[in-house]
Amino acid sequence: MAARSPVMDDVRDAAESGTPVLGVCNGAQIGCEGGLTPGAFTTNRSARFQCEHVNLRVENAETPWTRAYDAGEVLTIPIAHGEGRFEIPDDELATLEDEDRILFRYCDADGNVTDDANPNGSKGNVAGIVGDAETVAVMMPHPERAALPLLGGTDGRGVLEAFA
Repeated sequence: MAARSPVMDDVRDAAESGTPVLGVCNGAQIGCEGGLTPGAFTTNRSARFQCEHVNLRVENAETPWTRAYDAGEVLTIPIAHGEGRFEIPDDELATLEDEDRILFRYCDADGNVTDDANPNGSKGNVAGIVGDAETVAVMMPHPERAALPLLGGTDGRGVLEAFA
């Protein structure tokens, strides 16, 4: 519903003008449904709400959202969702990979992308992507919940620096 709200016209206009647009969790769902990025988020493989810290491997460190990190760096970021499984047709996933549009993948603490490290069953362990323009990104994990020491970690702060 939110993806079809009149405000989405303004969000699309902002994105097209180069304004940074980040959709986190439900915002990621809206971003995909609203056509800002490909794919969709659907019910977790477990069919349950999941709230935990997960490891993410930085796939592309050359976007506004990831320039504070190194490619291959492992971050610890919280998730809190029931519908966080990223789905996309195989050919579209291949395009995202070929165009370096995958920002983060779920991984283990050593950076290995495995099925066991994938908390929700996301295709390709994808946790975050950019749209056609790198100023638009969606991600299911919550970087804002890992931006201050008081919150238990600062690994998410680099994502938010795109707004600085």
